Amino acid sequence: MSGRVTAGDPLACAEARIRAAIARSEVPEDPVHADNTLHWLRRLAPAADPALRLAALAHDIERATPDRYRREQFTDYDAFKAAHAARGARLLRGILDDCGVDPTVATEACRLVRLHEVGGDPRADLLREADSLSYFEVNLPLYLAREGRAETLRRCRWGVARLGPRGRALLRGLRHGVPTLDGLLAEALAAAPPVMDG
Repeated sequence: MSGRVTAGDPLACAEARIRAAIARSEVPEDPVHADNTLHWLRRLAPAADPALRLAALAHDIERATPDRYRREQFTDYDAFKAAHAARGARLLRGILDDCGVDPTVATEACRLVRLHEVGGDPRADLLREADSLSYFEVNLPLYLAREGRAETLRRCRWGVARLGPRGRALLRGLRHGVPTLDGLLAEALAAAPPVMDG
């Protein structure tokens, strides 16, 4: 997608609306993370179809709302992430319907957003992988500054556990050039459980 809105182009309309929504996020890394997740998706799957591309761009759209879910509202981190993903899928559906995106594409994009934290099939796993790699590439420095080392290490371990073998191999090659950040990545990788998929 080019990012250029063309009259009568539902996908361009949707992309522009998603970007505009995410630009309003109070989380400073969200717009960059959205684009970077799309970048990682294209790297992992150069022929990714429109539903996957829209889901990559919009997967964290829920965080851009003023009343976004916060983890302290939940006793369990996975429940927080599940609620975030489900609400994000509902928000995305409204945009896609307003833009006239093909219902089959819209349904699949929303299904992928709903599953982006946990995966569950090859397409959802691909989105989860792109999201995870983007977190480590662009979100990590700001997350550390905001949350501190202990919480960031916990989040890194959770993120590494979501990665499959290819994602972990790519993560091993990622360097920030900052000892604190690179040390967190190395520690999280060293403590990682066996890969989630074959």
